[in-house]
Amino acid sequence: MQSVFEQIKDRLPINDVLSSYITLIPSGSSFKAKCPFHQERSASFSVSPERGLYYCFGCGAKGDIFTFVEQFEGVDRKGALKILADRAGVVLTHQHVHRESADPLYDVLEAVATRYQHELARHPEIITYLHARGLSDDTIKSFRIGYVPDEWRFVATSLKAESETLAAERAGLIKKTEKGYYDRFRKRVMFPLADASGRIVGFSGRLYPADAEGDKQSPKYLNSPETELFQKSRILFGFDKAKQAIRHHNFAILVEGQMDCVLAHQAGFKNTVATSGTAVSDQAASDPTAQLVVLSRLTPHVFLAFDGDAAGQKALDRAALVALSLGMNPKVVPLPTGMDPADYIKEYGTDGWKELLKKSRHFILHQLARINRHELSPHVMVQQLRERVFPFLVKVVSPIEQGTYVEAIAKELELPKSDIVSELERFLQATPVAKVSQEVHSTKDDTTLPERFLALTERYPSAMATDQRQQLMSLSFDDQHFAFPTVSEERMVQLLALAERDYGALAAADRDTVIGELARKLTEQFFAAVRVSLTHSLEEAEKKGDEESSASILAQLHTLNKRRHGDT
Repeated sequence: MQSVFEQIKDRLPINDVLSSYITLIPSGSSFKAKCPFHQERSASFSVSPERGLYYCFGCGAKGDIFTFVEQFEGVDRKGALKILADRAGVVLTHQHVHRESADPLYDVLEAVATRYQHELARHPEIITYLHARGLSDDTIKSFRIGYVPDEWRFVATSLKAESETLAAERAGLIKKTEKGYYDRFRKRVMFPLADASGRIVGFSGRLYPADAEGDKQSPKYLNSPETELFQKSRILFGFDKAKQAIRHHNFAILVEGQMDCVLAHQAGFKNTVATSGTAVSDQAASDPTAQLVVLSRLTPHVFLAFDGDAAGQKALDRAALVALSLGMNPKVVPLPTGMDPADYIKEYGTDGWKELLKKSRHFILHQLARINRHELSPHVMVQQLRERVFPFLVKVVSPIEQGTYVEAIAKELELPKSDIVSELERFLQATPVAKVSQEVHSTKDDTTLPERFLALTERYPSAMATDQRQQLMSLSFDDQHFAFPTVSEERMVQLLALAERDYGALAAADRDTVIGELARKLTEQFFAAVRVSLTHSLEEAEKKGDEESSASILAQLHTLNKRRHGDT
C-alpha cells in the first residue's frame, strides 16, 4: 500500500509543483532555473522529472517536492505535507500522518483560538470596537479574531487533561507558578499567528481598552513567547493568506501591525503581510526561514509601509537592509506623519491606498531625500551619506543598479559622480565586506554581536574553550577573514558591565547557551558576507563572459555551502 507521500508524488510531478513557484526552462529531458535559495544570474538549479528530484550546483540545495516546499515556504515536514496534500486532493487522516511531539501544541492552539472566537461573540462592545476600526464581520471571521476576558485562568481552567495543560504551557498560553497555572493573555483582542500552511503557532493580543485603569504597565500588544512552534523572526502575520496573491501580483506589501494587514486585505490588497510588531530578523541572510527570506522567494519586490515615527523609521531601516541583502527591491510607501496603513485605508479607502502605493520610491532614493543639501555643510552632508545611504547602497546586489543610484546621488547633491564613487570606496575600505553585517546590525545598548561575544567570553572564560574562541575569531574562507573589532580598554569596561548586568543572573548553563548562540550567529554572518562577495564576483565574471572564472566561483560557492552545513 502506498504511503501518503507516494500518493502525493504520483499526483504532483515535480516540474508542475516547482513551476508554480519559479520559472523552469526545458533542458533536454530535465529543466533548469535560477536557484530560489541563493542569488545568481545563471541557471544552476536542475530539476529531474524522471527522478522527482532537484539539485543546485551553486549552493547545494537538493531534494523532492516536500523538501522544496519546506525550504521555499518556510514550514516543517508536516506543513509541507498539508500544503501538497491540499493541492493533490489527498485527504490526510491520523492513520496517514505520524503523530509527532509538537502535534499536541497545534491541537491546543487550535482549540484555544476557537474558544477566543466564541468569547468574542459574547462581548458586543469588542465587536463594536472592531467595527469602529473599520473591520467587517466577514473579515473578523476570516482572520479568526477573538477575545480573552479579564480572567487569570480563562484558558487554564478549560484544559481537561494533564497532557493538555503541559501542551498549553509549551505553547506559551499559560504560565506555572507556586499557586498553579495562570493565563499569559488577559483582556485582549486576540489575533492568531499562523505558519505558511495555516496552522496556528501563537497569538498576538491587543490590550482592550488600551488606556484601562490599572493597565498603565501592560504593553499595548503582547505576542506569544518564543516556543518550539513560534519564533518571532520567522512569522509574518497573514502570510498563509497572502502568498498566492504575492505570487500573482509579483510584489508584497509589508506593514507593522495586524490591524494594518487585516484592513489592507479587506480593501483588496491581499498581498499584504505584517511583522506583527517584531523586528525583521537580522539573520535573514543566513536563516532560510527568516521573514524576508521566505518573502523574497515569492517576489523580489516589496513595499514597506511602516509608521512615520522614530520607531517606524528604525524598523524601516532594518527591513530595507535585509531586503537589499537578499537582492530585493524595497520601496517606501510615503505615509503621512502620524498615520499608519490602517488609518490611511480607513480614511481614504481602496483607491486612496492604491494611489499612495504608486507614489512609493526605492529605499535608497527615500534615504537620499532625507539629506537636505541646501541646509548642510559639505562635511555634514558627507557624514549623512555615510550614515544614511552608504550602509544600504553597499547591500545592493546588482552592480548596474548600484551604479544607477550613485548617479542619482550625484545628481541630487549636485556633486561630480567621481566624488561619490571615491567617497563610497573610502567607506568600503573602512567597512570591508566581512564586517558590513556586524557594523550595521546593532543589538541592545548599541553593542554589536562581536562586542557582546568578546565581552561575555572575557567575563565568563569558562563558558567556551580558548581554542574554540580563537577558532571563531580566526574564521576565514580563501582570502577573506572575519575581522573582529578592536575594542579599547575603556569600551571593554563598558561591555563587561553590560555583560554582567544582562547575563550575570543567569545560570551557568543558560549563559553557555547564550554564548554558543552568539558564536553560531557570528559564524553564519561571516559565511553570509562571503556569499555576498562571491556573488558579486560571479556577476562580474558572467558580465564579462569569463566562463572559467564563473565555473571557479560556482565551485567556491558550492564549497562554502558544504562548509556552512558541516559537510566535508
